[in-house]
This record gives sequence, C-alpha cells and structure tokens, in this order.
Amino acid sequence: MRTCAKSESTLPGRLATLQESLARYLDDASLVIEPFREGVDAFVDLVTRPGHAPAIVKSAKVERLLTTYEGLVDYAVIMRREIAVADLLRQANLPAPAVLGWHRSTGPDDPSWILSEYVAHEPTDALSPHVQEQLGQLARTMHAIHPSGDARRWLAPSVAWDEYVVARILARLEAARRYVSLPDDRHLVGALRRTVQGRSPHAGALLHLDLRAPNLAVVGDRIVAILDYGNAIAGDPYFELARIKSFGGLTPAFLSGYGGVDLDRHHALLLAYGLDLTALLTVVTREEFVDESLHTAMAAQTVATTHWLASR
Repeated sequence: MRTCAKSESTLPGRLATLQESLARYLDDASLVIEPFREGVDAFVDLVTRPGHAPAIVKSAKVERLLTTYEGLVDYAVIMRREIAVADLLRQANLPAPAVLGWHRSTGPDDPSWILSEYVAHEPTDALSPHVQEQLGQLARTMHAIHPSGDARRWLAPSVAWDEYVVARILARLEAARRYVSLPDDRHLVGALRRTVQGRSPHAGALLHLDLRAPNLAVVGDRIVAILDYGNAIAGDPYFELARIKSFGGLTPAFLSGYGGVDLDRHHALLLAYGLDLTALLTVVTREEFVDESLHTAMAAQTVATTHWLASR
C-alpha cells in the first residue's frame, strides 16, 4: 500500500459516512476515524475508541468496478474473501490480525468495510535475509492450508484449475494488447495449456498472491502479521511462487525457509504463471495509476515471455 494522499483520502463526506456506519455497528458514537494508508482500490483508516485498542477499517474506493482485465470486480466479494483468509490463517497459527466486524453496502451512501485489529509496525520495502527466510516458512505453512466448506466457496475457482488459470492469463493478455504487441492467441493458447497441463491436482492450496514487504508487518527481525488478502485464492503454489519471483522475492533465504522447490524443472510453468502479474501491471499502470517505470518493465517482460512461450 502507498501512503495516503490527503486529496484522495479526504473525499467530501467519505470519513463522516464511514464513521456513521461504524458507530451504528459498534453502538459507539465516541469513535474517531482518521486517514492512515491508501491502496489503489481501498482506503485504510485508523479507528480509535476510548477504552479500546486502536483498530483498522478498510473500505472500498468503488464498490463495483468494471475492469478490462477481470470483468466486474465486486468489493463485497473481495471483502468476504479477506474474512475467510484471515480465519484460515489464524486457525493455522499464522500471524494475522483478527477480524472484529464487517459490513456489506446496502446503497451508494453506505460503504462496505472490514474492521480488524491494528498491528503496530513501521512499513518497509526491504526485508532482511532472516525475515525473508521467515516469509518462506510462513508461505510453506500457508500452502499446506486447503480451504474447504464456506471458505472454499469464496476462494476456489468454479472450474478446473487448468481451465481457470489459462482463461485468467488470457484475459490479462488481451487487456495488455492495448499497450503492447503480443503473439497471436492461436499460438499462445496452446502453449499456455500445454504448460499448465496436469497442475489441477496440485491446485487446492491457499495462496496470498501479494507476499511482499509492504504487505507484511515486521517488527525488528520478526514478521508479526501477514496483511492484505484481497488477491487470495485457492490454487497451485507455483502460481504464488511465480508472483514472488516477479517481485524479486525468490531469494536464497526465502527458498531456504520454503524448501522443496525445483525451480529448474518448473521454469516454463513459473514464466507462464508470471504473465498473470506482468500483464496485469502493464494494464493497471496505465488505467488505474501512473508508473511509467513499472509499466515499461512489466510490458517488456510480458512481451518477452509471450514470444518465448509461443515459440516452444
């Protein structure tokens, strides 16, 4: 998450409307909400109440957003996904803030929100080797979680993994074509299907899909909380590892903590899965926020990977 900009986080009436909703839920008119941080798609605000520990309330910037890369994105669905993930992590004794309450929007002046524990920490963009190793251990434990029941409803694709992930990547590549020249789908579809063939039996694990420094609460040399579960799904652990690789996070220290990864054998799979993120960032760095350096890097990586796959 990026630090909030006042012009964005103090939209007319936003905090007052959110505070009124939260006060009704908690039956406490004394609470105060202040801007804290801000992501691309959500506000994160600090909640203080006399006699209570500080809390965090996360609310959507837009309840429903039609995107070029994923169709209609409904924040209420993302919110339920985050609640399910927080519960699964805590059941597995992984460090995650407790969800204290949530509310689903009933209209344009009634925002959806999630209220969670506040975990004190100083945000960082860098992780020491010791913390990287911890992250590898936490990721391995997370990937041993296989959501079932109601959690699976919110996290698992409704079709076979192979079918889901190929369609997901192709949708992102189609959106990226507005900004880069890519091989014809006739070559890419077959290459993607061949690359992910047989991964469905391995695709029931809990994946965070944004395991990087800004989404970790680190105090000293210890990870005290894993944050931000809006991207989480149930799927193939190598899909997560591809994301981490794209962020530059598959370090020797991380791999030491994670253990049991055959990167050479799964080289093509990691590249194919990596397109999910690189194509997405090619698009959102133009359509949702402006970052020319990141756009250029992700576009180049998307082009290189698609041409490599299409030539196989």
